[in-house]
Amino acid sequence: MTKFYSEVILYFFIYSVMGWLWETVYCSLKAGKFVYRGFLIGPYCPIYGFGIIMVLYFIEPFHNNLVLLYIFSTIIVTLLEFFTSYFLEKIFHTTWWDYHNVPFNIQGRIALPVSAFWGVGCVLVVRVIHPFVTKIVETLYNSFNIAVPAAILCIMAADTVFSLLNMFSLQKFLLDFHTKLENQSKTLKSSIKVRAQHFNDFIESETIKKNELKEKIKEKRIHEKENLELKLSMRKLRFNEKRILNSFPNMKLKRLSELKNPRDFLLKLDKVKK
Repeated sequence: MTKFYSEVILYFFIYSVMGWLWETVYCSLKAGKFVYRGFLIGPYCPIYGFGIIMVLYFIEPFHNNLVLLYIFSTIIVTLLEFFTSYFLEKIFHTTWWDYHNVPFNIQGRIALPVSAFWGVGCVLVVRVIHPFVTKIVETLYNSFNIAVPAAILCIMAADTVFSLLNMFSLQKFLLDFHTKLENQSKTLKSSIKVRAQHFNDFIESETIKKNELKEKIKEKRIHEKENLELKLSMRKLRFNEKRILNSFPNMKLKRLSELKNPRDFLLKLDKVKK
């Protein structure tokens, strides 16, 4: 049993590394720059290791039947991909991959063209690659016994714990950032609302002043019109009348007592009339 578990661990590790290489090369070429793929720090993607282990051991009786190998491999890796995506999203509240742009997808977690590709990949691994990997695993086990599998378990376990702690820390950071951003947005909206109110008050105040000014101009024009009509309706002051008015600047007439300065008014009226 020790040999069996050691081989499983070695297979898991080797195919996880191969999966990481595939992901990194493909995504780097697609992005036009180097992209270090994988959730863990080390150069391995455990989902590929789990997928190939399941194909190797769960459907081993069908390895010699190419059609059944392809069908069952496709089903296994598709289910693995779907539930891995689902549980990762539930645990970390994060979408790790999205197939919404791929035809015939389900919730963006899996897609028919992608699953078909994984089926081809599994057949290629089982029928072509695995015989070479088997020799490598046998050599490692014969040379180091359980030392290498034990080291792999320790390294990957430590990597998993460290990566999980980092992920939770990142989640907390993003949550704090989102909260601060929302508070800043609320403060900004409140500030904008206050400024808008001040601006509206200013506009309203200026509108009132403008209307008051219009009213004053209107009243002035009416008053000027009335004065003009009054001037036109009156005769010119005679010489002696002007002299008297000029000679007695403090003179008051009872009928003109309501005027502040009847003398100036009459002189001005006569002057304009000319």
